[in-house]
Amino acid sequence: MKWRFLFVFFISLLGFSAQAHAESLQSQIDKTPSGGTLKLFDRSYSEKATIKKPITIIGGKKTLMRAGYDNTVLTIENTKDVTLKNLRFARSQSAIDVKKSSQIHIENIKMIYMWSGVNIRNSSDVTVDDFTMRGVDGQYADKGSGVAAYDSKNINISNSFITEVMDAYYLERVTGSKIINNKATYSRYGLHYMYGKDIYARDNMLENNVTGIMLMIAKNALLEENTIQYQSDWNSSGFTLYNAENIVTKNNQLIGNRTAISSQNMKKSHILDNVFLTNQTAVEFTGSYEKNTVNHNDFLGNIVNIRSDGTANDIHENFYDDYSGFDVDEDGFGDAKYVALQSFGQWMVREPAYQYFIESPSVVLLNQMDQQTNKTEKNQLVDERPLMSAISEHKEDKPMKISLIIIGSLIFLAGLYGWRRSVRI
Repeated sequence: MKWRFLFVFFISLLGFSAQAHAESLQSQIDKTPSGGTLKLFDRSYSEKATIKKPITIIGGKKTLMRAGYDNTVLTIENTKDVTLKNLRFARSQSAIDVKKSSQIHIENIKMIYMWSGVNIRNSSDVTVDDFTMRGVDGQYADKGSGVAAYDSKNINISNSFITEVMDAYYLERVTGSKIINNKATYSRYGLHYMYGKDIYARDNMLENNVTGIMLMIAKNALLEENTIQYQSDWNSSGFTLYNAENIVTKNNQLIGNRTAISSQNMKKSHILDNVFLTNQTAVEFTGSYEKNTVNHNDFLGNIVNIRSDGTANDIHENFYDDYSGFDVDEDGFGDAKYVALQSFGQWMVREPAYQYFIESPSVVLLNQMDQQTNKTEKNQLVDERPLMSAISEHKEDKPMKISLIIIGSLIFLAGLYGWRRSVRI
């Protein structure tokens, strides 16, 4: 009798456990108290759910969430203080939608074969950290964005990697954004700003996209210490900066792009302390203003360093690897001015298809003729004080010099100590 009772009790316990394990995601969310923590089972959830209260949801090692290609898995709406951690999503229209909410934290999220990832609308103080996503196959027009924010403020995205989407990181009418230490590959735009202000982007790696950073109709942006490389298709660029004001592009590495920076109708903007390496065109100006500056940059191995449509810019104290002048007084600056003006470069601004003729014999001859005739140029694309050595070389040498000084000082002190001991003996 006793064994029969234990057997029935054990079977009922298993049934209760299976029932709890099979409980719907929405039911688990509803049963969790406001401000509580919900730890999900190691199972697949094939459903959609809505969050309308403060809650922390933590996935297990094998938790997988999906809702089909027509649905969003999780919708956070009209609430605050929501945290999502350790979740995996697959094969859905969208993973997470945030609407009219604040203080949202999304961390350690992985997605594969998703049309879009996280969409944020009319919200504030949203953080996305450690986010990984691979989009669906197909043309860019058939894909969504990795992380997209609309009509929001204080959006922070960090330590994330997104590939094969339309726009990896898209921000429209967003005030106050920080995009730090992210990566985007094989997408249309790596980082796309529209109508934004108070923008900060640092330490991002954007490569093999159509455009690395697209910034349109924006104000007050600092884009620094990013690596923008191998945007090399026919119409590609590292940065496309369009109709924006007070934009600072600083300390970036721009490598192997078709056009490294395309500056169009910009006001009060500054390009400084960047390295332009092996780009077809380093900097292109269209509709520029005199208060835009280009200074303290390194131009190394580019086919065309700077070209414009004839509008003026303030260009000074850059290093050009094709500068052939001398520094007689040894002040670190060339005694003769550098003129970046090239007839062929001007034509390429107006007719991009001309780029296919770069380095043809006729273009090489034309550039040589320009070098002779440009000696009389006084205004357009003229650097009166070209640097004689690359700025990046000095930056690399500084840590080495400091270490040598430290090692030398230690050797000197050790020798002095040994000498004093020998004198005493």
